[in-house]
Amino acid sequence: MTQQLKVKCMRARLGKQIKDFCQASTAFLPSLEELNLKTVEYETINTPEEEFVEPTTDLGDGLLDEDDVNDEEEEAEALSIIPESTILPLPSNIFSPNRQALDTLISVERELRMGQANDALEGLRIGLANKSLLLLTDVNQSSSTKQSTRAWSSVRNSQSQILFHARSYQRAWGALRYVGRPEDLLVYQKLEEKDLVVVKDITMAKRYGQGSETLAWFWRIGPSKDSMTKEWMEECE
Repeated sequence: MTQQLKVKCMRARLGKQIKDFCQASTAFLPSLEELNLKTVEYETINTPEEEFVEPTTDLGDGLLDEDDVNDEEEEAEALSIIPESTILPLPSNIFSPNRQALDTLISVERELRMGQANDALEGLRIGLANKSLLLLTDVNQSSSTKQSTRAWSSVRNSQSQILFHARSYQRAWGALRYVGRPEDLLVYQKLEEKDLVVVKDITMAKRYGQGSETLAWFWRIGPSKDSMTKEWMEECE
């Protein structure tokens, strides 16, 4: 019941945010009834089966602010559809013969989606490196059941963060297929489950065949040689 109430309140918040967004969008877009909206489809991505760590059930603290519960329950009762299934009037979701009128908005969403993709890939790299390091240190060096339990809990948290960033990238990449340029998809490639593996150069540093293995494509994304100016190098130092 605690989980159901929490989800209901979260849906109420999301529903209100969507309502406000759609009202604000009328200043930039034609009437929503005139738009041909279709959500961008993207594949759900998961941790590779051989590296999956079963998550624990988190019920939270079981406490919600009474005023928030009452207010958001009223909002939730007014929702006729599930908020997360609502299609937002974004350029990447608009399929209309008159898309030329959306050129400015398309350019804006393209920049935002590229930023979303960059942030997601950065979080993905940090998450994978962190999970790899936890497996090498905390898990392997646990000397008691308590330490082992705590170590695997950290691994599960890291895995959740990896999936969060991976799915965020999937949404950005799906949108870029419609609002991006051809060269964008050369940089931002499709993410697959086999890419979400731990960094074996950390967990198995001196393994057989290491020299013939390569990391996933997103580990090689970074500033090009031409963009490595003096200012950029000074900032790194």
